[in-house]
Amino acid sequence: MRVFSSFLGCLRASLKFFFWGGGGLAKRLHKVLIPYLVWSGIYLVVTQRLTAGGIVKGVLLGTSSAQMYYLLVYAQLVVLTPLLYRVLRSHRLLVYCVTPVFLLVREVAAIVGVALAQVQVLFPAWLLFYVLGLDWGKVGRAATRRCSLLPGLLVACLFLQLVSGCAWLAQGDYNMATTQLKLSSMATSAVLVVLIGLTGHRLRQLFARSHLVKLGDLSFRIYLCHILVLSVVTKVLGFVAIPLLMATVVNLAVTLVVSACVVATGATLLPRKVCEVLGFV
Repeated sequence: MRVFSSFLGCLRASLKFFFWGGGGLAKRLHKVLIPYLVWSGIYLVVTQRLTAGGIVKGVLLGTSSAQMYYLLVYAQLVVLTPLLYRVLRSHRLLVYCVTPVFLLVREVAAIVGVALAQVQVLFPAWLLFYVLGLDWGKVGRAATRRCSLLPGLLVACLFLQLVSGCAWLAQGDYNMATTQLKLSSMATSAVLVVLIGLTGHRLRQLFARSHLVKLGDLSFRIYLCHILVLSVVTKVLGFVAIPLLMATVVNLAVTLVVSACVVATGATLLPRKVCEVLGFV
């Protein structure tokens, strides 16, 4: 009961901060949701799903295109950020348990034959990775003390993920075999995130003068439009007879380059208001 009361107090304070004192958070939310609505509409038009059901599902569940759901996840995390900071100070373990428990419930449901649809659009499925960033000061110090264990732990997690995927595939559940949203995949990703975080300074120095910095600056804009570009590139490459592996590599490379060129050109030529609506700024 004490934890619940504390949670309600944190939630009330966080909502007050967001609506009256969190102008930065509100601005970030606006910057994400407007392009989300615009690009959802574009993808719904392109895929010819402009029915009442298609529009509602596409907008509310992020199904207009394969990547759009995560903008809804990000919006949820932005709204919850003040609350997360507060709860991390008082109930850190509770916050870190959300994603493992959520994925455990999903896996148990899958084992008994219950498919929990569209869970990828809910913030608990991804909260752990966001919290690692918010709490990096303490996470980084703890990881530094045990950094020698991390490579072995990563190998163990990869092995566990391989075994888990094969087991799900043997049960005939291709979705669970390949999804990121299972415990073994979460563990692998979390360890890898920590390893990358520990080498962050060296990586920044290594890439500081490379074109990857410019590509990173364009990443959100590329994220919005790349599926549309990918569909066009895939159709064009379909007329060329090349091995599957080479076709996949070429497809990804061409899609990345063309997407980057599209958003860079758009940001240069289009009026700023249009760029803001499209998420190109």
